[in-house]
This record gives sequence, structure tokens and C-alpha cells, in this order.
Amino acid sequence: MGWGILGSIGSAISSCVKGACSLASRVVSSVGSALSSFASKAVGLVAGIASKAASFVGLLATLPLGPLGPIVGALVQQLVIHFVTKAIEYLAKKLGLIEEREKVEEVGYRVEEAQEHDDWKRQEDFKTFEEYYAYLKEQIPDDKIDRRKLEENRERYMILGAMELTNGLEGRMGIKMPEDFLFEIGRSRMETNEILAIVDAFKELGSDTVYVSDYFKGKLSRDENIKIEDALLASLRKYYPEKDDDALYERLGVMRMASRDDTALAEVHGVTKQTVTGIEETYGRELTEDVSKQIERDANAGRFLADK
Repeated sequence: MGWGILGSIGSAISSCVKGACSLASRVVSSVGSALSSFASKAVGLVAGIASKAASFVGLLATLPLGPLGPIVGALVQQLVIHFVTKAIEYLAKKLGLIEEREKVEEVGYRVEEAQEHDDWKRQEDFKTFEEYYAYLKEQIPDDKIDRRKLEENRERYMILGAMELTNGLEGRMGIKMPEDFLFEIGRSRMETNEILAIVDAFKELGSDTVYVSDYFKGKLSRDENIKIEDALLASLRKYYPEKDDDALYERLGVMRMASRDDTALAEVHGVTKQTVTGIEETYGRELTEDVSKQIERDANAGRFLADK
């Protein structure tokens, strides 16, 4: 995959073997409920960020209900979650919002824990995300993180942390990145430079929001589509000077396909029904801890998903 998240993919695959897929889907639903509950209690900017996280989970929840079915759909759902959250983490590191050693789930953990302390400063008391997060790290240093609690709620913290980092990225880049754009990042498995190219394209168009999902889904007028496509190609050329226009058009075509057709997502993510069947045939039908660990090791070695 090229972004170092095969370990997360291994965990997602291992959680979806056999009947565990439906459980994983229910876990996503419970994460959405927890985030909605947190949003209703949170104050200030964090309340809006938590609401955005819950809305993002709502988009994810549609995948197992569609043509992919409850097994492959739940597996793709997990892969999209991990891909989006890690993509935002890496982009935040690239732009200097967080340090290389820091993790997206730790961001989410600290943001949620801070809401339990009425005497702490709030995010709106700081000019930038970087200043706010530096304060949170002083209040909750690494050795004060409840690692068991973090592990038990990792998916929720990853999503909340990704939305918090997205808020910081929006401030840094001067444009809104709505949840449907984040969903597209996961659906298409966008590279860091592809994300930056799309953001730059909409900034060049004078937009205050990256509404690329409307373009991918064909919801815009013909003239608007042409204008956006020209801007996207111009921006992609800057980030990928080694690629010709045919390759760039082809990549945009894959993004459109992934946006419009759920059945294409399994191929985009390298997952098919045969993937799940193959896991069962190789490791057996009982998902023990040892089997899970072996699946994760094999996933890290690239056994299941082709490098793209």
C-alpha cells in the first residue's frame, strides 16, 4: 500500500473472519452512537468536531448494507476506517501538526479526556491546533494515557482524532475538508500527494470547501465538471510530473468508480469474497488469538492485499 498501514489492515481482516464480520459492523454502529453521545455533551469547537466524526461513521455504516454484503462490506468498512484515519495522521505529520512518533488515536483520546475537566482550557482559547495539542500533551503526558482504555476504544479514538487533525489541517490549508471528502479518501485509497493535489485544485478555484465528492458522483453541471476536472489535472501534474495525462485521467476514473459503485470498492482495496474464503481455508474457521496474530503477520508481509 505504500503508507505503512498493513498492520491495521491485518487487524481489520482478522476481526472480520467468519461471523466476526457482522460483529465488526455492529462495533462501528456502537462507535457512531458513542461519538454522537459525546458530541451532545462536549462544548465549544470539540462538539462540532465530534458531530463530524459521528457523521463520518454514518457514511461508513452504509457499506455492509449495500451490494458488497455483510461480510465483504464489513471488511471494506474496516479498511476504509483505518485508511482514512492513518491518511490524515500521515498528512498531519507531513505538514508538521504532530510529531512523527504521535498517533491519531492518542489525539482522539486526549481530546475526549479533556472534556472531563471543566477547569482546563478549551480549544477555542488557542489560535491553532498545534498550540492546543501542545497544551493537551502537557495535561496528559504519554505516561498518563490509560493504555487499556485506549486499546478498548481504539476505533472511536482513531476517528475522533482524525476529525480533530482534519480541523487542524483545515486551519493550516485554509479550506474545509468535509466528511464526504474524507470518505472519498478511504474509498479510493488516496495517496498523500493526491489529497494535497485535490485540496490545491479547489483552492485555485476559489472554493472554501473541497466538494470533490459531488464531482466524482456526477452531481454537478457539465460546465462545472469540466472546470473542476481541468483544475484537478493541473494540480495532479504538479505533484506527479513523472506521469502523463493518460495515467492521471485513469486515476481520476478509478476515483469516480470507487465513489459511485460500492461493488468496485472490494477491487480497489484488494478484497473479494475469495479473500475471506481463503482466510478460512488457510487458518480454519475458529478465530483464536494465535490465528489472529498469524493473520496479522501475514497481512504485514503483504499476503492478502496487493501493493498499490
